[in-house]
Amino acid sequence: MTWLLVKLAIRLVAFTAVFWVATRPRKPAKGEKEARSPRISIQPRWAIPVVGVLFAALNTLLYWLLRPILDLATLRTLSLVTPLVVNALLLYGTVQIVSRRKWIKVDGVLAGAWLAVALTLAHGVLWLGLDYLPGV
Repeated sequence: MTWLLVKLAIRLVAFTAVFWVATRPRKPAKGEKEARSPRISIQPRWAIPVVGVLFAALNTLLYWLLRPILDLATLRTLSLVTPLVVNALLLYGTVQIVSRRKWIKVDGVLAGAWLAVALTLAHGVLWLGLDYLPGV
């Protein structure tokens, strides 16, 4: 039970860090007066951990339910893409849940895809470090 709570806490920190990096303001390029507005924003800034916790909870609880369904539906032919699809769906769910408060704004499909890729990479590193290697 303790190991499960430690894994959950590590996931919370990792996914919050991904959201923090994704929403970080960009420095202006040389010759620009100010940076462009970010395509992904979380306002107020204190809501970043809340969004990270919500995504981590959805990822921990629903990922293991959705992945076998998608693997079965695609007959495991898309097993390398399935984590990206599941994390994109969970990101969409997180945005929909938080959209009532207007805390998170993902402006465009490419911004959402970029964030889904970043979350999937973090998820893969967490799976490798927390689930795969300790069992070896």
